[in-house]
Amino acid sequence: MKKITAEAGAYDLIVAEQWLYYRVQLTRRTSNPYAFFKHNLVQNIEVSEQEFNQAKYRGPLPPFQLEEEVVFLPQGNTLRCSFQESIVRLFSPVGELLRTLPESLTAGDTIYSIAVDAQQHVWTAEPSFHYVGQYELATGQRLFSLGGSYDPGEFNHPEDIRIDGRFAFISDMGHERIVCLDTQTKALRTYRTFTQPVWQYRRWRDQEVVRLQDGLYVL
Repeated sequence: MKKITAEAGAYDLIVAEQWLYYRVQLTRRTSNPYAFFKHNLVQNIEVSEQEFNQAKYRGPLPPFQLEEEVVFLPQGNTLRCSFQESIVRLFSPVGELLRTLPESLTAGDTIYSIAVDAQQHVWTAEPSFHYVGQYELATGQRLFSLGGSYDPGEFNHPEDIRIDGRFAFISDMGHERIVCLDTQTKALRTYRTFTQPVWQYRRWRDQEVVRLQDGLYVL
């Protein structure tokens, strides 16, 4: 595991074809509270907010909402959810709001991360409720869940979920590990462990990148 030379406080990791984008919060600059960067594991380059958003939304598709999760569907539509609202919305390829998904997609707390599996099921991660759930996209019916308590159990603040093929990779922050969940069989195993909290996991150009408490690392 090797630490990447990047800005302190990097978060909101976005995987693009040639670059890995992220942002940092600048608490002392109230007029422009964020700075944006791209990284190819060698170079770290500051970019405009416009370039960051174009990478995140794969084009100029307003409205943009700060720190929302964006998931691309095969038809070109997107699912978007911000943790401040914890409402999942479906947008067209040109950024038109198509519908708001049912409230049943949250178990009752704050959605920090969303993903969609190969069967077009929606997955949510709610860290304060130590919860991960799977839902029907059309109806919001819950199909599967783990956790769901304000006391840690199987999960301790699952902050982020990403799906690669049939597997969901969950950043189990409090347990300092990445969990691998088979979205079809629901088999669960620990994929990697760390000695500090883990916030995000990304696969990019045959590389694995994690955001730990003290920075970004290549596995």
